[in-house]
Amino acid sequence: MSTQAVNQFLQKVTEDPQLQEELAKAMEAENDRQAATDLAVKHGYQFTPDELWAEIQNRPSEFPQSPDSGELNEEELEAVAGGFLIPFLASKIKW
Repeated sequence: MSTQAVNQFLQKVTEDPQLQEELAKAMEAENDRQAATDLAVKHGYQFTPDELWAEIQNRPSEFPQSPDSGELNEEELEAVAGGFLIPFLASKIKW
C-alpha cells in the first residue's frame, strides 16, 4: 500500500487552493474515486483508488462522515469556504 503517497497528496490538497478546486471537480465525476486518483497521478502521486479510500477510512476523526442529504451543512460550507476541502470531500465520496 502506498500510504505515504496518499498522505503526501492529502497534505498537498490542504495547502494548494488550485488543487482543491481540481479535486472538487473530480469529485463530481460518476466514478469519483478513480477521478481523484487520476488527479493525484497527474500531480505525481502514485496510489490506487482503494489505497486512497483505505487511508481516508483510517482517519475517522479527520474525515467525519455525514449523511448525504444533498445539501451542505454549516460545517461543510465553512470547510469549503475556508479552504479545508478534505473533510467535505470525504463525506461526499460515492465510494
